[in-house]
Amino acid sequence: MASNLKIRPLRAADEPQWRDLFERYMRFYNTAPDDQAIESAFHGMLSADQALRCWVADINGNAVGLVHVILHPNTWSLMPDAYLEDLFTHPDYRRHGVGRALLQEVINTGHEEGWRKLYWNTAADNETAQSLYRKVAQQTSWVRFEVAY
Repeated sequence: MASNLKIRPLRAADEPQWRDLFERYMRFYNTAPDDQAIESAFHGMLSADQALRCWVADINGNAVGLVHVILHPNTWSLMPDAYLEDLFTHPDYRRHGVGRALLQEVINTGHEEGWRKLYWNTAADNETAQSLYRKVAQQTSWVRFEVAY
C-alpha cells in the first residue's frame, strides 16, 4: 500500500478528478456517462442527508480511487443497510492496496455507525474484484457480498 494514501470523504474541490474516475468506471462497464446523472450524484454525495456517500483515495492531493455507498432503511431492522454501488481505482494505482483501503473504510464506518449490513454485487466475470471481496466478505449465491454487523 502506498504510504501516502489517505481515504477521506468527497469534497467539492474533487469534482474534476472524481468525474474522471467515475466516467472511467462507467466505461469499464460499457456504460455511456450521463452528464445530468453524474452531476446529480456528485451533489447528492455532498448533501447533508448522508444517504448517498462517497470516499476517495487520495495520494498527494490526487483522487486515485472512489467508493459510493447508498444508505437505506430496511424492513428487518431499525439499523440501516448500506449498498456499495461503485468501487473503482485508477488503472495506474491498481494492486497497491487502494481498493482494499477504500473498502475497509466503508466497513469501518458501518461498524462505527451501526449499520445492519453492507452488501454489493459485481459482474460474474470480474474475478479481480471478486478476489478482493472474498478477503473481506462472504459470497452469497446471488454473487452478492455482505458484511454483517
